[in-house]
Amino acid sequence: MAHDLTVVLRRGQLVAVRADGIVEERLQRRLGQEPQLPFQRLEPGVLENALLQGEAKNLWLRGTHRRSKLRPDVKNLGGGSLEDVVSPWEDSSFAMGSAKAALLDDPGRVVLRGVVGTTPRRSSVWFKGSADFPEFVTAVLELLALLEQEIATGSAQPRALRVFARQVTDLSGVSGAYDISVVDPEFLSGIIADEVFDAADLLSDATLIVHGGPTADFKLEVGLHGSTGGKLAATVNQTNGKYTLTVGHDAITQPTDSGAVAEVCGALQYPRLLSIYYKSGHAYVDGELWTTRIPRDPFPNWDFQDFSGYRIKQEKPATKSPQQIHQLTGEAGDSLFHWVVQHYQDGWLTCDDGSGEVADFVHVSSSGVLTFIHVKGAENDSPHRGVSAAAYEVVTSQAEKNLLWFADLESLRARLDNPPVAKPATWIHGAKAPDRLEFLDAFDSRSASDPLRVVIVQPHVSEATYNRLRVAPLPTQPNDDLMRLFRLENLLRMTRTSAVGANADLTVISSKT
Repeated sequence: MAHDLTVVLRRGQLVAVRADGIVEERLQRRLGQEPQLPFQRLEPGVLENALLQGEAKNLWLRGTHRRSKLRPDVKNLGGGSLEDVVSPWEDSSFAMGSAKAALLDDPGRVVLRGVVGTTPRRSSVWFKGSADFPEFVTAVLELLALLEQEIATGSAQPRALRVFARQVTDLSGVSGAYDISVVDPEFLSGIIADEVFDAADLLSDATLIVHGGPTADFKLEVGLHGSTGGKLAATVNQTNGKYTLTVGHDAITQPTDSGAVAEVCGALQYPRLLSIYYKSGHAYVDGELWTTRIPRDPFPNWDFQDFSGYRIKQEKPATKSPQQIHQLTGEAGDSLFHWVVQHYQDGWLTCDDGSGEVADFVHVSSSGVLTFIHVKGAENDSPHRGVSAAAYEVVTSQAEKNLLWFADLESLRARLDNPPVAKPATWIHGAKAPDRLEFLDAFDSRSASDPLRVVIVQPHVSEATYNRLRVAPLPTQPNDDLMRLFRLENLLRMTRTSAVGANADLTVISSKT
């Protein structure tokens, strides 16, 4: 027979419970149910501020971003001074589940010293074992005194490890929706119903323009194939600790294309496909609301080029035949594929578009630089088009996924020797070549120290728009377009970080106009 010991200690308004196994789980579960007990968990920020100001030793993180094959759902870190290791770009979409840190020295504490762990959202704390019961009681009372002091003098807003996302417990303060992101169908994880995949596929080609307001609710201008056909209204409600997103037809306006609006409205009935971003610093992701910190630093590697005479919405020649895409890319045309051929006249260029492609194009320059070129058409070609982070999400995911080839150039060589089509389009110093033989010779002639590059060609953001938004100093109240630019440039910085990790660098080519 086993006996479990439960200890309850109180100091002022604070109560500590030490329990084992099933008793602890029952207590945790009961604290989240109605009717409410006269006790409640401490605000997570109180525990973080009191216990995690010192050197962080362990971090257990969980992602608040949409599930993706390119980003982990969880991330566990161990070491010293982890507060200096976490990245505001790579880690801002993770929430801290638990952490261990060295307590700051305090002569008033005799027992509670060294490393302490906490799971703030469960209001739980753990520390090293005690030699006897009186020492345990002293440690707990010192902990309660520390928390009592933090409540009296501090703020529930976390001061430590502020890079991470924090869960939101109510809708107050959530306002100003400015952007929406849709999961790429290719990166849907697990077994999903056909209708969910079809919805994601439709939304990937939909126009979704967000108009926020003073609450979490917002309006959406929607349409298909680069046009808008009407408005939808979206409402966010809180139910049993979860947030529900309801999308329906706007009662005030009449659609100009009711069919397209109805299709988009139907696809938006799957909230798991969506992320909503707010000016208030919040994000709605899969039924939960999080505070988010999107850095405002500029992406350094923009290259604005002239696309005059080319259709910036047209990614490749208008044919579904993989071989014909290669054939037509080698002829006169005005798609972005044709622009790439004209732009990369120096060196050896081959098109790899097709099933299992490493990139849309692979280029070896006369100086030995190996470049993967990924191409994506703009959402629209209006000279007044705004910023769209969504226009870059799919192509950055593809670019990041294919960085793995840089880690194994021998396998890349074998893959390029087995193209996705029988006759891959290839050029030598701008002249059409019959095959890849000379391209592969140039690939083989590179030295191990020659640079690696990734180029994304996506002309949606114009230089004129960028310069209009990126003024110094930045406005204290950014408009929606500038908020979208912050999110886009954070996405590009994260992709560049991955490229640098593969000993490469990233350049994004966009349009001057």
